[in-house]
Amino acid sequence: MSTLQNTISMMETLPETDLIKIQNFTKKLSQRRELETADEAVGRFLPPKSREDIYRDLEISRQQAAEGKCQEMGEALAEIRAKYGL
Repeated sequence: MSTLQNTISMMETLPETDLIKIQNFTKKLSQRRELETADEAVGRFLPPKSREDIYRDLEISRQQAAEGKCQEMGEALAEIRAKYGL
């Protein structure tokens, strides 16, 4: 008997509650893999940042906001929609 046949044979004897637990566990594994794949894709476009880089960027953004160099999100989205025809 192959591994697959053994697995199916064993699962046929399990109660419904155990099958649901197996199904939920399998879903979690799949979701985890999807997240890892997404992280890898983002990592190819955005280099990782150190804690210091993040704090520096945050300080720059706070300074720009204090100087009024900011825009309401709704306005920014409206401009993006108009620019790209969305």
